Amino acid sequence: MYDISGFGYDIRDVVRVLNLTVRRKNGRSYDVDCPFCNHKTGKLNINIEKNVFRCNYCDAHGGMLDLYSKLYNVTKTEANQQIREALNLGQYRDDYQKPVRPERDLEPSAPVNSERASDVEIDQTYSQMLSMLTLSRKHQEDLQKRGLTPEQIAVQRYRSVPLFGVKKLAERLADKGCTLKGVPGFYQGEDGTWSIHFTAKNSGILIPILSIEGLIQGFQIRLDFVTDSRKYIWLSSSNYQMGVSSGSPVHVIGNLDAETMYVTEGALKGTIAHYLSGDTFLCAPGVNQYRSLHPVLESLSKRNLKLVYEVYDMDKKMRVNCDGQHKKCGECLDAGVHDYCPFKAKKREIIQNGCKKLYEGCRSLSLPVQRMIWDMDEKGEWCGRIKGIDDFYYATRRNNKTGVFEK
Repeated sequence: MYDISGFGYDIRDVVRVLNLTVRRKNGRSYDVDCPFCNHKTGKLNINIEKNVFRCNYCDAHGGMLDLYSKLYNVTKTEANQQIREALNLGQYRDDYQKPVRPERDLEPSAPVNSERASDVEIDQTYSQMLSMLTLSRKHQEDLQKRGLTPEQIAVQRYRSVPLFGVKKLAERLADKGCTLKGVPGFYQGEDGTWSIHFTAKNSGILIPILSIEGLIQGFQIRLDFVTDSRKYIWLSSSNYQMGVSSGSPVHVIGNLDAETMYVTEGALKGTIAHYLSGDTFLCAPGVNQYRSLHPVLESLSKRNLKLVYEVYDMDKKMRVNCDGQHKKCGECLDAGVHDYCPFKAKKREIIQNGCKKLYEGCRSLSLPVQRMIWDMDEKGEWCGRIKGIDDFYYATRRNNKTGVFEK
């Protein structure tokens, strides 16, 4: 059983933050679709009393922090922080305890992680790695369908996750004199040789995350096999020997001396929006991962930044009416009681909490901030057609649509 005193939430809240589909529930447990193996019949059991989970199909298991950290390749401390931010719970506890188990059932000791390498070393290793990888025709076509030109794709150095030869790739990088220890995604196997945390189930497009200095500080992977709970993961190795967490770096693209800048979620989305508009974008990993934004905004405020536009996805204004069409209708205990959907309402609340944190951070830096909205109905709610700022700019080019700014 996990000690959750002081957390202010339990594993049920983690299930809600991850938007997992619950197939069956009772007072002691939930059966949900597994986000690790993508089994759709509720094979992942959530034990509410013990705050632990286990998949009866792929055997993924752990405590409530493991459920989040393993899914997003972050440390438990980072998972705790991000969950609390999503739930708007303020300061987070980091002295959590591991589960108490009988001695015969003890798990292997946690892997020893490396200290993070310097920003320059990480950039050099990643840049060399990209020079050894290619982009598949399918991924090239997918990126072009989203509005990028072949030239822009080449400039951004998008690559496909390699499906084989990973150890050989690490060996080639080491032979080139690249630093592997302390670079997120790299780790030592049981035989002591270095490898990279690329797997077939995490195949997709490697998206470089560029710092304000223009250095690659990490990678998001746009997954080929998208689930309801995740489209992107970080290239991270925090759960492996001598590995290191990716952290949650902000992707910066555009003119760093611009007076106005736009904050959105997702590096690929912000990059597409930049090329379609010419605007400067600061791309947070997610709407609730705002802590890493603050130092970037602070640095830019000392240059020429005068105004910030919040352009997070339009589900911040999503309708919450009960229409009987939600994927979780079958598990709703309030059907017919309210005219709103509790699942939609909770999701919108979590998103809006993240938006509020951005506004608070801007105000603390004396930076004016405005919200940009689009695809709205007469009630001021999202129509559900155009979600992201990249989609909006693409539609603007084709149909001469306009957005609205809120103070």
